[in-house]
Amino acid sequence: SSDAKKMSNPFRALQEIPAIISDANTSSVKMLNGKAPLILINGNMINSGIGPISPADIESVEVVNSVSARYLQEGVTSILNIRLKKHTKPYLWLEGATRHEIPLDNGFGVGYFEVGNHKISLYGRAAYHYKYHEDVESSVNRTNTGYKQTYDQSTRSDANKWIGELLLKYQITPNDYFAAQIYDSYNTTKGNTSAHGNYTTDISQWYSFQSFDTNKSNILTTSLYYKHSFSKSSNLELRLAYNFNKNDYNANRTDSYEKRQIDANTLYNNKRHSGSFNIDYSKEYANNSSLIAGSHSTLIMDDINNAIGENPLFKHYNYNQYVYVGYGGSLKHLHYNASIGMEGIWAKAGDTNYNYFRPRCNTSITWVANKHNSVRLSYQLSNTAPNVAYLNPYNTSTDSLFVSIGNPNLKPQMTHSASMSYTLNVGKLYFTPAVDYKYISDVIENYGHSDGGVYYSTYANTGHFAQISAGADLSYRFKWGRVYAGGGWKAYYFMGHNAKSSTYVSFGFNAQVKDFSFYGDIDYNSRDYTALACTTYSHPSVANLQVNYNFTPNFYIGVCLQHITGEYQSKTTTVDGSFHSVVENHYKDQKIRPWVILRYTFRKNADKKHKLGKVLNSTEEGISIIK
Repeated sequence: SSDAKKMSNPFRALQEIPAIISDANTSSVKMLNGKAPLILINGNMINSGIGPISPADIESVEVVNSVSARYLQEGVTSILNIRLKKHTKPYLWLEGATRHEIPLDNGFGVGYFEVGNHKISLYGRAAYHYKYHEDVESSVNRTNTGYKQTYDQSTRSDANKWIGELLLKYQITPNDYFAAQIYDSYNTTKGNTSAHGNYTTDISQWYSFQSFDTNKSNILTTSLYYKHSFSKSSNLELRLAYNFNKNDYNANRTDSYEKRQIDANTLYNNKRHSGSFNIDYSKEYANNSSLIAGSHSTLIMDDINNAIGENPLFKHYNYNQYVYVGYGGSLKHLHYNASIGMEGIWAKAGDTNYNYFRPRCNTSITWVANKHNSVRLSYQLSNTAPNVAYLNPYNTSTDSLFVSIGNPNLKPQMTHSASMSYTLNVGKLYFTPAVDYKYISDVIENYGHSDGGVYYSTYANTGHFAQISAGADLSYRFKWGRVYAGGGWKAYYFMGHNAKSSTYVSFGFNAQVKDFSFYGDIDYNSRDYTALACTTYSHPSVANLQVNYNFTPNFYIGVCLQHITGEYQSKTTTVDGSFHSVVENHYKDQKIRPWVILRYTFRKNADKKHKLGKVLNSTEEGISIIK
């Protein structure tokens, strides 16, 4: 709207879009169902994010709920495409923000810049995030053959993360565009756990343990991007990326009984090299139809080094070749999109070799009855290869009664997803009820067995899994702001188990009163399930109220009161043969407490900004043996 275009913050302007939730405080966007969309700028996957955008430059915003096969391999389920006007003269954009909880517990500081003109621009980011004294108090009850164990446990974690990024964008000719990026992140997490209680066999004795662990990871990513436009409706895109990741995990634990003591240590030094090369071609036709085709190649090489003991280096290789083609268009009130791809997987996990050819496809049909009513049917077929953390055959636990190992023989799991939804969009009301069905074959699940009182937890392709969900999302805009809500029911069907169910609800609002902005969010999920465990929650995971004050259009302070419904708590019950465990967690840092944020944005010649680029977001999450 014209009012939104006058705003200085693009995330505030996007709050008008009914199908998404735009958070100006965290500079993030998600769908009403909570999932994060892929952000495109002018249809391109390469940009410097939403932050540098001036709302006055936004021409249109498009939400795509049925993605093509091009994006299926990357796990994309929805797309937010922002189209911008083009400008030609030099510009400068600077932004800085800092947020901290009170008392000091969780916070960050970040600075951004972008400078350039219509031919060339440079974007940069530096950020630091910390978690200080993240405390969890737990009550644990475990039984297995020959013993019963009960203890109270306290865990304290501290973490910090550094991020640095540079992105160069260059419009070589009107038809040729080039971008180069380097991204580096370094994060460390340290944990300290202590416990005391009782251990009962034929007699009862006191029991305690003390453990320490450190997990350090560094990810370095370099990316190149080239786009050639044969015409306004025909484009070729090339992406080349290389990632190097180093991960070190160290843990030690001492279990103390009345008459004995057990010491356990683990040390892992892990490395990952990975790279990808993508070719994507798109062609739009005069009848509003379009053709896409492409090839995506990915190579991952992992080294898991269990440095304690005489353990051979566990090597994991995965080469993935994916080709796809798709076509979409419309026939009067009927819009359709169909795409299909074939994925070849060649992998080696230790001494196990395997290769698979698996299809991927996505089809959707949308019937637009009129400007207020529409119905959409969609089907998606995708595959997920097991992460190296699930393949690693070495124990990552230091608990003398609990062993956690992976399974190198795991196969990829295949997921079928079908959805039917109806959308009512009348004036300022947006309402979408939907029914979804998911079926997973060769599903990867926890699998365990007991031996001599020790429980061995691993993973297996346990067969099939099905899930049915029914829910609705609602959004309504007022003159002063917007309210949105969602909720629904899910049923889970694990092979060999009775049906299980859960419910979820969410609610939020934003309001603008002169220089003040008000926000509220609540998210609650009743239960989560695996084949062997059920986790229940006694309070919402998110329950926040916030107020911001703008000193100027580009400078504001915000104060938020989080977890207003009380301390976040969970209870996990696991049953597998003779092994029975109940763990009750109290997250002491997730309770009623405030945080404060300051954010300042400086724009010079913002209306002259080069609008053709997009960040080369790395999809590399890094190697980790921690599930």
